[in-house]
Amino acid sequence: MPARDPDPFVLLATAPDPAAADLCAALLRAEGIESRLRGEALGPYRLTIGAMAATQVWVRASRLEDARSMVLEGDLAGLEPTRPQRSPRAGEGPAAPWVPAAAVLAALLVGLALWLLLIRLL
Repeated sequence: MPARDPDPFVLLATAPDPAAADLCAALLRAEGIESRLRGEALGPYRLTIGAMAATQVWVRASRLEDARSMVLEGDLAGLEPTRPQRSPRAGEGPAAPWVPAAAVLAALLVGLALWLLLIRLL
């Protein structure tokens, strides 16, 4: 069991697109605040339209208030600080994106095996 992080990451804000999140992260880094970005638009299949483009900005809990005041003072377009949340731990949250694809692939392989078996029997 991994040791608990004494200063976990918490959700600071959700940006409407990855560019706004990158701008926010750069602003935070310039002030020495560590940040992380999460979102569908950051993966290998970049989804940059609508809600799928939303990118979350996470900061350490100890620096949340400093980061929140910087976002409010920076007047970053479309960036609204959210209420505090804990960073998801391993095993929590949604399934990894490859899990549904693996299930579909497994179903296709089973179907193919059954089809080949039926062809040989008939």
